[in-house]
Amino acid sequence: MALFSDNVSAAKPSPDPLSQDRRITKAVRLAPADSCRNTDATPTNGMNLSQTRTSSLGFPRPTTFGGTSSLNIAVLPLTFSDLPYRESDHAALQAAMREFKRYYEAMAYGRTVINYQVVALSDAVRMPGTARSYGAFDEYVDLERVVRESLANASPTLRLSSFDMVALEMARNESVKFWPVAYTNSVESSSGRIGGAVLAGGWQGANWRAIAHEVGHVWLGLEDLYDMSPSPQYDGTFWEYDLMNSFRGSAPELTAWHRFLLGWLDNPQVRCVDSVTARKTTHYLAAIADQNSLPKMVAKPLSPGRTLVLESRRRRGYDNVDDSVLVYIVDSTRRGGDGPIEAKAELTLNRNRKPRLDRYVIPVGPTVRVEGIVIRLIASSKWGDLVEVVQS
Repeated sequence: MALFSDNVSAAKPSPDPLSQDRRITKAVRLAPADSCRNTDATPTNGMNLSQTRTSSLGFPRPTTFGGTSSLNIAVLPLTFSDLPYRESDHAALQAAMREFKRYYEAMAYGRTVINYQVVALSDAVRMPGTARSYGAFDEYVDLERVVRESLANASPTLRLSSFDMVALEMARNESVKFWPVAYTNSVESSSGRIGGAVLAGGWQGANWRAIAHEVGHVWLGLEDLYDMSPSPQYDGTFWEYDLMNSFRGSAPELTAWHRFLLGWLDNPQVRCVDSVTARKTTHYLAAIADQNSLPKMVAKPLSPGRTLVLESRRRRGYDNVDDSVLVYIVDSTRRGGDGPIEAKAELTLNRNRKPRLDRYVIPVGPTVRVEGIVIRLIASSKWGDLVEVVQS
């Protein structure tokens, strides 16, 4: 069930009094947003990020993923002799894609247009092998084989090459245990080349979150935020925040940092604090789920590839979490799957809140100290938060 609600996520019709607080540091006294575009430091093993499909959490953005203002995606059902694709699967997939479109257009604050076409059930691809032969009943499917054989066997009349990418979908079946996965290389179809593909289904059949997570890799060049070491911890260093961390979590709204990377925040919405900014600054943060022109992020570069970020989270939009200011470090020196974003605290004035217990404790309370920087929550409203940042 979608958590999104047009009523609760709409911008407040009149200004939040907190956004007018006299203590707020004027924008002219802050660093320009460009000063917080921290250079990506992801280990590349000699690869040139601008020429590869390698995802990243910093700047400059990879150029091979295309623009973020639109996506044109074909959705292609796959049917197997041992895993037939049914009418009920098709109806569920159509509903999932409606929510997929709604989600990404909300994350972009209306700055992207999602066009999708769910291929008719009569045009579902009849795969030459059994689902079991592709590894679908195991944890990891033979992705490249599925992608190449499904596109080679698709009807040329579908003109798949006219789309940016394709989403491949197997029937829902709890015994089919493979993890949804992304194929970020371009691939040949029966009508020409396609920019990339994602594959989902089985136990995650018709799950819009699973599809959207994988599309985040192919279309947007975003990394997995979870930590795979020493064993898979799919909440890991960032609890359940952000769809690129946990597509099963309770807080799938994309972070302010991701929206900054993707150009979905304007420069005035980024409050950048650097080494030449005043030692103490005060900031208003509007809830990340709300579409408005107010500030959404405070950022402080720590070192090459590492940035401290603050944002306001509320129990609305796609999030189902307690209200707080989320404090985290973006660390692009860690590769995707190695926990490249680490939650440091959830700031709240609610004295009854308890620390989250995960692989480690995420502190809660009004104040936190992170690498010599003290962040204090001064006040909160339904619509946002007032925070103070004191540099050492």
